[in-house]
Amino acid sequence: MKQLRLAALALGFAAGFTGQLHAATAPLDGVYVVGAIQRLHATEPSFSFDDLRRIIDAVRPDVLVLEVRPDELAERKDTQGRPEYPAVVWPWLAAHPATALPMEPGGKAFEAMTGDAGRRFEAFAKEQPEADAYMTRLGRALSSVLQDHWRHPADAHDAVTRDLIRAQGLAQAKLGGEGFATSQAAWDGYMVDRTREAIAAHPGKRILVLASYRNLNAFRTGLTGEARLVDMEPWLREALPAASVR
Repeated sequence: MKQLRLAALALGFAAGFTGQLHAATAPLDGVYVVGAIQRLHATEPSFSFDDLRRIIDAVRPDVLVLEVRPDELAERKDTQGRPEYPAVVWPWLAAHPATALPMEPGGKAFEAMTGDAGRRFEAFAKEQPEADAYMTRLGRALSSVLQDHWRHPADAHDAVTRDLIRAQGLAQAKLGGEGFATSQAAWDGYMVDRTREAIAAHPGKRILVLASYRNLNAFRTGLTGEARLVDMEPWLREALPAASVR
């Protein structure tokens, strides 16, 4: 019954993606957009840090496009809110000769974009404390519902996950104003642009884009028409048949 309710919610919040994707049998120069689940890797048995490592090994990327700043990549820093980097990505890069590229802005661009977002959230919390508390509860509830739904890493890439995250974004924009959506779109757009540049600069290479389950919609929309894009949900089910199942 719970799964039926989740499916109904997913149908109610259609993402509207119409781009063409490859099936599970991927091309040698495929582009694989993987949605990490960040801090939830530590508590989600169906998509653990080990599972993320297995995915990277299965892709065998020549190029990794990572959701980090240039300085974080260069110095292999701890990444706040993204424990998958010190736990999995940095050790993997140390052991494999692959090109790694950052997709987040650095320096003044990073400060400007995050500073604006920080001020927006601070003002929202001060001016609308009840709405802010609701959004906090909604975020926690969403994480709980998604973890109940996930049974395989592929599930973090499916329509249920994408549509529930989109629904949360719509609720945030409704409560906090369109500025929230505009700010997030600018941030996601910057990363998608860097990803497009990386794809264009590396023809014939296998590229792994390590995004987040929270911004998969942005990447699917932003990479619409990319001929090398791999459909990750069926690919993951084929590549990781023995993944943990709850």
